[in-house]
Amino acid sequence: MGLDFSSFKDIPVIDCHIHLWMLRKTDVRRHHGPQLDSLVKVAESCKLNGMYVFDGPDHPPLKLKAERPDLFYAGAPAPWTGETSAYNIDDWGEYIFGLKSMGYDGIGEMGSKTVLRIDHAPLDSEYYKRFWNACENQDFPVLCHIGDVEDFWYEDKTPEWAKVRGWGYYNGDYPMMDELYSEIENVLAGHPELKIALCHFLFMSPELEKAAEFLDRYPTTNLDLSLGVELMYNISRRRDDYREFFKRYDDRILFGTDIGMSETLPEHQARIWMIRKFLETSDEFYTPDEADDLLTRYELPYIGLDLPDSSLRKIYGGNFKRIWGEKPAGLPL
Repeated sequence: MGLDFSSFKDIPVIDCHIHLWMLRKTDVRRHHGPQLDSLVKVAESCKLNGMYVFDGPDHPPLKLKAERPDLFYAGAPAPWTGETSAYNIDDWGEYIFGLKSMGYDGIGEMGSKTVLRIDHAPLDSEYYKRFWNACENQDFPVLCHIGDVEDFWYEDKTPEWAKVRGWGYYNGDYPMMDELYSEIENVLAGHPELKIALCHFLFMSPELEKAAEFLDRYPTTNLDLSLGVELMYNISRRRDDYREFFKRYDDRILFGTDIGMSETLPEHQARIWMIRKFLETSDEFYTPDEADDLLTRYELPYIGLDLPDSSLRKIYGGNFKRIWGEKPAGLPL
């Protein structure tokens, strides 16, 4: 029977966090058509008005934008903290200017997915200094990932699906989450005009007060809602407090799904359905059967926030447009 989207509000929705899962390490020419068709099906079946897409060699986000300039915003590549050796860039200002000239709308996803300390170039290091300067000076937004779920530093708390993907940081010398937070806070303090959205609610959902203090301290910084579902689970445990939080900071939160960690149409639809149900209703519900195996099946339910339309309009698309633009950047003729 599938998931029902018919009861959701008629409000424009832009997904700020979509991986091009078919184009990461494959023949882009052979998979371009199927990737385009799949994303269009997602948009049409889930009533998405825009998609910020990234990943893959040879600029696939721009090729998708060329096919559907009304739908796709294009995210450009930049080095994650564990792959700086692959980017030999002398002039970051020239690099960012070149990306803008090609028709990219912003950077990312990039950031500090946790790697061994020996392979990790801190985001506040000299390597990144001119990168952040260029993004700030050229008004080029960044979608930035910091760290991971706090449980992943402890073997007994790390779920099996995370262990098999190498997302456990208990065997080896890995930076701790507090160190990764410190790096991005140094970046934000030094670049107060930087347009940036930090992924997965910055993994702060267990600590409402810490998240509020963070947003107050860095008033131009934003958080996206891309799953894992520990985000919705943690928020549900303090539902009433978090409802007030979302209303207070509704101009700082962006709708995102992390589609591409999912790989089939029902899995993509499940991610969108879960977040919309969570934001729009007061229902108690569980991870649906259609969802991918990265989305935990909890014993306790999620409890919807039932946000007002004024907040939904900002979270669903208004905040994204404020940061990335009213419409996708044009491609050169």
